[in-house]
Amino acid sequence: MAAGLIAQGSSMARTLQAIFPSDNALVAAEALVVIVVAFIVAKALRAPLSLSMSLVALLLGYSSSNHLPLDYTYTSTVVVMWVVAPIISVGFGFVFLKAIKRAKTRNVWWRVRVFKTLLVACSFLAAYALGTNTIGLMVAMGGFDRSTMILSVLAILLGCMLLSEGEIRRVGRDLFSLRYSNALATLLVSTMLVEFATLISIPLSSTQTLSAGVLGAGAAHRQKLFSLKPFLVIVAAWIIVPALSFFVGYLL
Repeated sequence: MAAGLIAQGSSMARTLQAIFPSDNALVAAEALVVIVVAFIVAKALRAPLSLSMSLVALLLGYSSSNHLPLDYTYTSTVVVMWVVAPIISVGFGFVFLKAIKRAKTRNVWWRVRVFKTLLVACSFLAAYALGTNTIGLMVAMGGFDRSTMILSVLAILLGCMLLSEGEIRRVGRDLFSLRYSNALATLLVSTMLVEFATLISIPLSSTQTLSAGVLGAGAAHRQKLFSLKPFLVIVAAWIIVPALSFFVGYLL
């Protein structure tokens, strides 16, 4: 994540120029505080929360309330990306798992070793993509000066060590028991989508793409243990949380 933030994080500054054309440092600080509180609440409820969606919606609410000049073409593109990306993730996860199930191999252990190697590589790439997009967007609120970058990198390290276990368990066990092939499909499509979004300076939630990828992979297995209810709760949160964030931002 730190590498992604340093290498490409500054590309997310365009998002702020389009949806938050203001240099009001107080409002920026208040927005980050609201997002942190929302994250703490979501963690207590054990529900994956899209920080990027919440932050973008909150800033849009503030800009709309104060009649700031918004880039509506860019904003529409962001919304379209938020709708299309999960659909692509579901489809990719489903097709990828179907293709793997049809593929025949004589050496099962060789196949497992290949999956493990690819998973390690994709894990690093997924973390890199998260740093370029979501973390880059949050850091852009304070600017990309040296002190902000150093504090951000330290925060990333601390968060990974102390706060990541619950989210990993939620996506990887509570939603659907991930095998090597499922996890690989999910990480692969999420990384590609988030990195593509970063290249065009669009904030895209890795939580959104990962959860949708898990749904597609689970549907491909048709297992009785696969439950649709947790995914419906997450999809509802994708709609309700940004709406609430927009309302809060409107009141700032």
